[in-house]
Amino acid sequence: MRSQSTPGPFLRPVRVTITIPYNAYQSLIERSNEQGRSLSNLAAYLLETSLQAIHSS
Repeated sequence: MRSQSTPGPFLRPVRVTITIPYNAYQSLIERSNEQGRSLSNLAAYLLETSLQAIHSS
């Protein structure tokens, strides 16, 4: 069995738990409803695009 930090031939999503301020949560809920996507999908998208922006700077 591979550890979570050792990538295999296929990279699988990893589940994480975070604590965020209530206002951020409310904003995410509103935006996910407006876009018709799940909160999880929106949060993953925002994290990924933020990290890409940091690396391309």
